[in-house]
Amino acid sequence: MTSEHGTYSVSDGTRVDFADAMDRWVPLAHEILVQTAKTYNATTTYKQLTEAVQESSGIRTKMLIGHWSGKLLERVAQRAVDAGEPPLTSLCVHQDGTIGPGYLHAPRAVADTPDADVEELAAEHRLLCYRRYAADLPADGGTPTLTAQVSAARSRRARTEPRPRATCPTHFVELSATGVCSDCD
Repeated sequence: MTSEHGTYSVSDGTRVDFADAMDRWVPLAHEILVQTAKTYNATTTYKQLTEAVQESSGIRTKMLIGHWSGKLLERVAQRAVDAGEPPLTSLCVHQDGTIGPGYLHAPRAVADTPDADVEELAAEHRLLCYRRYAADLPADGGTPTLTAQVSAARSRRARTEPRPRATCPTHFVELSATGVCSDCD
C-alpha cells in the first residue's frame, strides 16, 4: 500500500512522524548490522539496510535513501559508541562497495588518525566488528579487508597507472632502456 504521506504506516497508510520512524528503525538497523558482523568479511548495502528496516518496522518513507540513511547510520553509530561496541556502521557500504567520505565524520569510540584512508579505516573497523561477533573468524584473528569491489578497483587503477620513467639526474632527460644517459657518455 502506498500513501500520500512521505513517511507512513504500511498497514493503513497513515502519516508517521519521521522522528518516530527513526526511533523504530535505529534498533532494527543496529540488529541487522550485528547480524552482518557475525560473518567474517560480510557487509550490507545502504539499499539492503534501509529496505530491511522499513520492511521489519512496517513504516516506509518516500524519501530518497541518500536523504535519510546517513541520519539512521549516525544514530546507530552513536548507539554503538554508547554501548561500547565496535563501529558497526563500517559494515554498511554503497552498492559499489565503498564506505564513502561521510564515514570519517561518524561517531565512534576508537581513536583514528584524521588523515586516514577512509576505505582502510572502515576495513580496520569492520575487523573490530568481526572479532566481536563473527563465529567464522580465521584462527589468526583475521585482517582488515577492503570490500571486493574496492580491492578490485584499486588493483585495476594500480595496473593502469603509468610507471614513472627513470631520468638522468644531471641532464634531466629520460634514460633509454639500458638505463644510461646518452649525454653522459
